[in-house]
Amino acid sequence: MATLQTIRDRGGLLVSIVIGVSLLAFIVGDALSSGSQILGNEKNQIGQIAGEDISIMDYQNEVAKNEELVKMMNGLSALNEEQQTMLRNNTWQKMIMEKLLNQEYEALGLTVGNEELYDILLGENISPFIRQQFTDPNTGVMDIDRARMTIRNIIETPGYSRDKAVWLNMEKEAGENRKSEKYNALLAKSLFTTDVQAEENVAGNATKTDISYIVKNYSTIDDSTIQVSNSEIKDYYNKYQQRFPQTEARRIAYVNFDIEPSGEDFTETKAAVEELVEEFTEASDPIDFVNLTSDQKADQNYYKKSEIANDSLADFLFSHQSGVFGPYMENNAYKISRIAQTRMLPDSVRARHILIAPQNNNYPEALKVADSLANLLRKGANFEQIARENSADQNSAINGGDLGWFDQKTMVQPFSDTVFFAQKNEIKVVLTQFGAHVVQVTDRAKPVEKIQIATIEKEIIPSTKTTNAIYNNARTFASNIASPDDFNKQVEESNLIKRLATVDKNEKTIAGMTNARDMIRQIYLTEEPGMVYTKDGSIIFENGNTYTVAILTEIDEEGISPLSKVAGRIKQILIQKKKAELLEKELNAAKSSSESLLSIAQKTGTEVKEANDISFNTFQIPGAGIEPKVIAAAVTLPEGEISAPIAGNQGVYLVVVNSISSDEITPEMLMQAKNAMQQANNYRSNYQALQAILKNGAVKDQRYKFY
Repeated sequence: MATLQTIRDRGGLLVSIVIGVSLLAFIVGDALSSGSQILGNEKNQIGQIAGEDISIMDYQNEVAKNEELVKMMNGLSALNEEQQTMLRNNTWQKMIMEKLLNQEYEALGLTVGNEELYDILLGENISPFIRQQFTDPNTGVMDIDRARMTIRNIIETPGYSRDKAVWLNMEKEAGENRKSEKYNALLAKSLFTTDVQAEENVAGNATKTDISYIVKNYSTIDDSTIQVSNSEIKDYYNKYQQRFPQTEARRIAYVNFDIEPSGEDFTETKAAVEELVEEFTEASDPIDFVNLTSDQKADQNYYKKSEIANDSLADFLFSHQSGVFGPYMENNAYKISRIAQTRMLPDSVRARHILIAPQNNNYPEALKVADSLANLLRKGANFEQIARENSADQNSAINGGDLGWFDQKTMVQPFSDTVFFAQKNEIKVVLTQFGAHVVQVTDRAKPVEKIQIATIEKEIIPSTKTTNAIYNNARTFASNIASPDDFNKQVEESNLIKRLATVDKNEKTIAGMTNARDMIRQIYLTEEPGMVYTKDGSIIFENGNTYTVAILTEIDEEGISPLSKVAGRIKQILIQKKKAELLEKELNAAKSSSESLLSIAQKTGTEVKEANDISFNTFQIPGAGIEPKVIAAAVTLPEGEISAPIAGNQGVYLVVVNSISSDEITPEMLMQAKNAMQQANNYRSNYQALQAILKNGAVKDQRYKFY
């Protein structure tokens, strides 16, 4: 019988159960990305929902409440940065959904009474989600009486408990989901598919035509030969400006000053390594010396010559020369190496083990049990039987503890060292982070010479002097900038690389920056084009190993794109329209003196192409692509008649219908089409209703000011 602990265990949900509402929450993200506007300058206001101001304190309270719930359900003491970001976003979306949808529910009188809520929680019509939480995973059966008793005990327990918080949240979400189900049902019933609509849909597929066509592509006319005036562009913009929506964005130019080691840093690091050579050569315990002096802990593994990538190092070590190899540079570090130990070891071994897992982290007790089992085995007990009866590693226990063949790097270090240094059939006990192991090597590959390498390495990093010099370069660059023109001039004179970026207010990264969240926040707090300053008033942003200087070049407000930004697109549209007019005249002239499509093709330098089985529901024409106007002509023209010129997406077409065929329309086809159309309508009703609610919900997101 599952309990609320099982609910938490299944909660790999992390934040999904906090959101709960099943009304296509992904739509919220889409709508917000295109529907948010910057608010006023109220310092404690994080946004607006349905015209209601949301303060940072109210939002933080919701986030904190959800965070505690998530931590309880997942057994976490804290959330990492990624989880916190996800939680904040989901909390905001949930607040939007609750406020906007509750307005709809109230207007429609949608409620969920206590009896109805009990019915879907623990009554006769339990919701699938609740049923899943209390179903025995072994039998697949839900014991409703035990579930009711468990919940009653949780609710009646005095004070606050983790299980009570989880259950109360489930109660709330179950009620919200029930209201959303009712709302969706109302929406679905608001759309009805008629028989006539179904007949039109089936007829659109049933009637098919085979056509011949020619196309005079727009590319046959050079753009430079077409003149488009500024007044024509302006007239088109004024008439169709709704076709050019613009989302909110900020455009910046920026320069990165990478904090990299100087030549002096390389020299000093090499000298520091060289100073250790003599002492390292004389060290009696080279591994211990490495652990005391190196930037990296010593590698305890043993390597044969072919496994060492550095050929010169391999030759030195396997010639058994005394002393130290190096300094040499590898992976941005100076290194010196010497032999620590030489052994004859196999490349791989086959072993079996019995794992005694510690109870309540009691490793000494696990070790005691393992020692007693090892003594039994040394006296002749059956290893396979003891492994099956005692090993916590069920994957190998079923095979008598057999782990198969493995190399030195497959297992954790203590285990690997034990089996590779052990003799065949020797019984050993070793302690790892997994528990106490009783191990026995059952077979060994042929031993070969291997060397344990002691290596001291010092990473080459920028010194304070180098870092300060790079910072001063960035400051000098920035101090001479007052405008975008100054920025461009300084970039050119300093021989730097200018980068460009368009950023959304909720993004976290910019190309070339590992974490640009602070800078993006400041970009959106900059009210007009100009230099971007840190919250402390500095013109230099520190980002990992980079200093960045940025200038805000353009602010795109949500709405209609200005003419200056879309003039180029409009010009191309008008050029194509004028090309279409010229090509239509050419095809009409050829058509007037021809009796066949082939004759027209010869006069216009085109090729007659064929396309079969074209119906009203055809998506594209073979050889032509997506051409809805041509498809419409193909299914409406009389057989054998050459069409008038059709201005399509790729060029201007002439079409001839060669034959028309119609499939028989059966009642089954009509019913199938009607059901499919009704299902599509149901989806559209939910999706589009939510889009409309969100679009008109006066949602404004200003969280970027705080996160």
